[in-house]
Amino acid sequence: MNIQKLSRERKEKLYIEKETELQLHWKNSLSSDWYFIKEWTDSELEENIKDAIGQLRFEKYISVVKKVFSFLIIIFIFLGVLGLLLFGIKQLF
Repeated sequence: MNIQKLSRERKEKLYIEKETELQLHWKNSLSSDWYFIKEWTDSELEENIKDAIGQLRFEKYISVVKKVFSFLIIIFIFLGVLGLLLFGIKQLF
């Protein structure tokens, strides 16, 4: 998406949308006070949009990495317990 080709109004809506999505991801309360956006220049607005999009991508990537890492630890623990059980059963017979 080329942010520079968007109108000022669309840029503001995009920023609010991405920041809201980021706040929902962090499970923070949502704010409806977006008056400060009007004070930003176009370049500041574009930079903040890029920052918000980048932060959101990073948060989603880290979330996936955490889930995969947690899954691997659970599998490791499960296989360890299973191995101990099989070893114990083998020792009984």
